[in-house]
Amino acid sequence: MIRLLFVFLLFFLGYTLLRLFLRILFLPRSPRTTAESPKGEEMVQDPQCGTYLPRTDALSRTVGGEEKYFCSKKCRDDYSGQK
Repeated sequence: MIRLLFVFLLFFLGYTLLRLFLRILFLPRSPRTTAESPKGEEMVQDPQCGTYLPRTDALSRTVGGEEKYFCSKKCRDDYSGQK
């Protein structure tokens, strides 16, 4: 009885490893598009309200020669640069 269980366990492990190997070899890989935001994208803080957001989603404005990033048009328009 124990031999039968052992043989079944070996068969199951072999079958699982074979499926994994074949899946890795034959599944199509989707190309990475530039529309996806990369992992670890730099976060910037809105100086008006303090919200953090990805740099690519932020609205920018040059204030005193320095680039500032804002979460919305309202924050960008309300920002005075004095804090």
